[in-house]
Amino acid sequence: ELNMRQRHWLELLKDYDTNIQYHPGKANVVADALSRKSGMLANL
Repeated sequence: ELNMRQRHWLELLKDYDTNIQYHPGKANVVADALSRKSGMLANL
């Protein structure tokens, strides 16, 4: 069963061709790099 937040995202994404994959912890280097980049830009 989905909660309200999950339903909201499902409604937003249903019309797009998406492929969501889970990558645990240290294996998720792309998300880690993106989060660090935004922090670096804030310091400029």
